[in-house]
Amino acid sequence: MRFINSLKKPVVILIGLSLTLSIVGCTAKQYRRVEQSGFLGDYSQLHEKTKNEALYVYVNPKADCKKYHKVMIDTVTLWGKSEDSPLASLDEKDQKMLVTQGWGTLYDSMKKGNFAIVDKPGPDVLRVKGAITEATKAKVVLANALAVAPYAWEAATLWGMGTGKWPFLGELAGEIEITDSQTSKRLFAGVDKVVGTLGSNIDPTARWNDVRKGFDLWRDRLGKRMNSCQATGSFEMPEDDRNFIQKSYEYLSP
Repeated sequence: MRFINSLKKPVVILIGLSLTLSIVGCTAKQYRRVEQSGFLGDYSQLHEKTKNEALYVYVNPKADCKKYHKVMIDTVTLWGKSEDSPLASLDEKDQKMLVTQGWGTLYDSMKKGNFAIVDKPGPDVLRVKGAITEATKAKVVLANALAVAPYAWEAATLWGMGTGKWPFLGELAGEIEITDSQTSKRLFAGVDKVVGTLGSNIDPTARWNDVRKGFDLWRDRLGKRMNSCQATGSFEMPEDDRNFIQKSYEYLSP
């Protein structure tokens, strides 16, 4: 106890974070809040997150996913909440990267659900549309500066634990809707936001790495949803199979 008490608080914080990272690894995690962009139009059906879901979600209780075997995927768009959205000021190559990553995430997720990808509507065809509503690079230089400034780390840690995000990490938000391709009836809709985690990006040349990991998280979760819906008929997200430590880390750690 004397040894622990003799340690300065920032050192204790860093040791604790290091131990946590060694347990769970480096990835992205769900943020605690997100703003609706207007892309989905009608948000009245969506409700706030419960259990293992997007931050805002709608699942049509009458939908029967088993009747669908194919899917159309619309081009993913960049949809800022306002005219001065940071998305509009991104370089063209970055905008193209985000759109490509977004469409690829939807494609891979549908393939995980064993859906055939088609380009025409039909009686057994779903239609998926998605938009990226926020995308922010990581501020890797700031992260490196904090690494050698213990008291700055302490301040950032306290701030991050309150918000669920370190101030220098990347962010990614998006919206998705799945409908019947013939009737346009909404079967599922979601609004979500993910952020990087401490240690997820230490390469100063890879400022979009947190965003890419965010796409990976969405790909995994949407893939599980689509695979489950083929088996159960429901678009509900299957139960979270992570252990207690992983769940606790996602909620508590910045």
